[in-house]
Amino acid sequence: MLYKIVVPGKPVAKDRPRINKSGKMYTTLKTKQYEELVYAKTREVVPVPLEGNVKVAIRIYAKNLKSDIDNVIKSILDGMTGAAYENDRQVKTLYAEVKESHFERVEIDISEKEERRKNNVSGSF
Repeated sequence: MLYKIVVPGKPVAKDRPRINKSGKMYTTLKTKQYEELVYAKTREVVPVPLEGNVKVAIRIYAKNLKSDIDNVIKSILDGMTGAAYENDRQVKTLYAEVKESHFERVEIDISEKEERRKNNVSGSF
């Protein structure tokens, strides 16, 4: 089954982890809030986390994205953890693109990846 998720607002890149005065690492508030938004929007669409390998397509719509695409993808995948899948290691196929738009948002398509048979007798894929 294909699930379509829309996360409204400006996409947020994953910040580097910070270290507090006691030496503990933490995620910045901006990143944490965005990951929580991604999680909430995912839970609205995906009833239970997918169990197998998954494929994900991410379309990032932004006015002028200054962040690296890989850092935006990381915040999205981390935000989907526990909602779309148990661990982002389940993502085996990933497609992402950035499009210029004044209506900022992220559109995500996610589905379980169909596994090919290991012993394909016919030789076809």
